Amino acid sequence: MVQVKSDNESKKPRRYANIFDEMGADWEAIVDMRDTDREASFIEEVIPRKGTILDLCCGTGRHSIILCRNDRSVVGMDLSKNLLAIAKKRMKESEVKLPLVRADMRCFPFRDGVFSGIINMFTSFGYLPSELEDVKSLSEVKRTLTKNGRFLLDLANRDHVLMSFRERDWAEFEPYYMLERRSFDLKDSKLISQWTLIRKNDGETISIRHEVRMYTLARMEQLCKEAGLMIERVYGGYEKQEFGLDTSRMIILAAKS
Repeated sequence: MVQVKSDNESKKPRRYANIFDEMGADWEAIVDMRDTDREASFIEEVIPRKGTILDLCCGTGRHSIILCRNDRSVVGMDLSKNLLAIAKKRMKESEVKLPLVRADMRCFPFRDGVFSGIINMFTSFGYLPSELEDVKSLSEVKRTLTKNGRFLLDLANRDHVLMSFRERDWAEFEPYYMLERRSFDLKDSKLISQWTLIRKNDGETISIRHEVRMYTLARMEQLCKEAGLMIERVYGGYEKQEFGLDTSRMIILAAKS
């Protein structure tokens, strides 16, 4: 059983803006366009079956639910109460049960060495206010992993984003159209997007600002080393492609060092 820290064991860090909480069902529409089955199969292939997995920033629970169906022991953790509510609803519909914990990724509410694997999927890393706080999150990953535990970190490939950069784009999702205007802050290595959602049913328009810090592989190697994690493999996609400039993903498999 995974033990949770009592409230007086650690002081929670300050909250930060969470656009996923603001978006709720609108974010659900975006992730529902993903090939979650393929992503879950990839997780199954690279994370050993023994022990319990933490789905860090689990969102709507789309990976956790599939892994749980496949007889994996999983705990879901996210800061967004709205996304966790969606995950809970989806669990009920799928007839699976797993613990869902609302917590900040800079301060895991778990004791040391309880997870054999931790996954962080679909660029859920890089939203904290500073790089130092990203390292704090990686340190929490290391702290809560068992000896020889594995960490799977799924990021967009920064180099590919820059090579294929488009200032404007649009996409269609079931409930809305999304227009996107992008810029890239090279100094802070941040992709900054302004999303305009236009609802299909009534034409309502919603504007959302989205910012995510992006990392090169070299910088991630430094941050992981600083946090006590050793990178073992880097993939360019969910088919175990070799990582390179032309791959859209940078998926890091690291171990507790």
